[in-house]
Amino acid sequence: MSIKSQAEKVADGHYRLEKGLPVAVDVFLDDDLFARSEDEAWNQMATAAKMPGVRRVAVTPDTHTGYGVPIGVVIETEGTLLPTAAGYDISCGMVQLQSTLTADDVRDAKKRRQWIERVVSGIGIGVGMGGASPLSKTKFREVLREGALALGESRQNSERDKVPVAEGTDELAVAMDKWNQLGSLGGGNHFCELQVDEEDKVWVMIHTGSRGFGYRTAENYFQLGSTALGLTKGQKDLVWFDADSTMGRDYWNHHNMAANFAIANRLLIGAVVCRALEDTFGGTAEVFYEISHNLIQEEGGDGIFVHRKGATRAFPAGHAALKGTRWEETGHPILIPGSMQTGSAILYAEEGASKSIYSVNHGSGRLMSRSAARKRLDQTRVNQDMAKKDIVINTRDVPIDESGPCYKDLNQVLGVVETAGLAKVVKRLRPVACIKGND
Repeated sequence: MSIKSQAEKVADGHYRLEKGLPVAVDVFLDDDLFARSEDEAWNQMATAAKMPGVRRVAVTPDTHTGYGVPIGVVIETEGTLLPTAAGYDISCGMVQLQSTLTADDVRDAKKRRQWIERVVSGIGIGVGMGGASPLSKTKFREVLREGALALGESRQNSERDKVPVAEGTDELAVAMDKWNQLGSLGGGNHFCELQVDEEDKVWVMIHTGSRGFGYRTAENYFQLGSTALGLTKGQKDLVWFDADSTMGRDYWNHHNMAANFAIANRLLIGAVVCRALEDTFGGTAEVFYEISHNLIQEEGGDGIFVHRKGATRAFPAGHAALKGTRWEETGHPILIPGSMQTGSAILYAEEGASKSIYSVNHGSGRLMSRSAARKRLDQTRVNQDMAKKDIVINTRDVPIDESGPCYKDLNQVLGVVETAGLAKVVKRLRPVACIKGND
């Protein structure tokens, strides 16, 4: 009997996997997404529930098979840290910029192309590319400890301005040669997108993380943890640390340095985007909100860690962590990208988010692997579909493994979130120009 077949439906949009596990796994899917979900993703859900120190597990509707644990997993632990539940792109996340422009201001495709060229000239795009950051190495070291604060930003439009790093923590030598990637977008599913909402107002969404710095950090601790636990190469995703151990504290501090890198990275790219908007269209923009979806943080008390891997924090109105902030009475914004064809959404959490450990999905979720996309999809057709939607892109061909058909239906995924009472969609945005690092 498969693990998936043992899940029970407890409400519309909500399944639970419990039999034979030390803790229950709450999985938020509608019946169709449940039927199409991968057996291996369910196997990984069970793996997550069995890891040391786990108290609760939740899975979001964009879930699919990941490494060790599925994408879209939320794991609450007591006293333990699970690197696999932050992944390699530590603190990958979103920043949403709100502009003074309207749809009429960006209607001209030639001007959108000029905007793309200005942004691309000011940042690094693609795998391994360095950034155009003007920061010195001394300032970079400050960024690793202070995040946005090192850039002179003290905001109330972010999940957090910085994440804590213990005094006296040295930089991780194997990651430091990637310091020049600060201010770069990267490749894969990372993007910068010019968008228009239902009221014809213009926004920009940026998706990127800690780049090679975060990857080197994660890889270092997967290797160290595997050796310490006597794991084989194929078991490295099962690495865990006692949070109070020397290695656990080292991982935590270097994980947080990578998170501060990602926060600053999104802000530096955002600054380039704002200048390009002004130079091209004459409008201004500012950060609406910035948030991560690959992160481990203490929530709910000392030694209680919430791991989100491909999942977004969702604190509703009245949540204790929002007390005294501008979001106290509304909850903070949740930024959900779909695909470069279907657009994105802004949500606010409902009280029901407590069922999912105050988390929702980080996107629509992959429907097709990259290799499958290259085999099954026709490049000419994909290019034509983007052209019909009047979406300008920086590459000659649309990256076929990032095209619309590779992803689940965003409407369906968001429908599960609303049906389950986790969050409410308040704004939808459609893309009109997209910058991708085509691998």
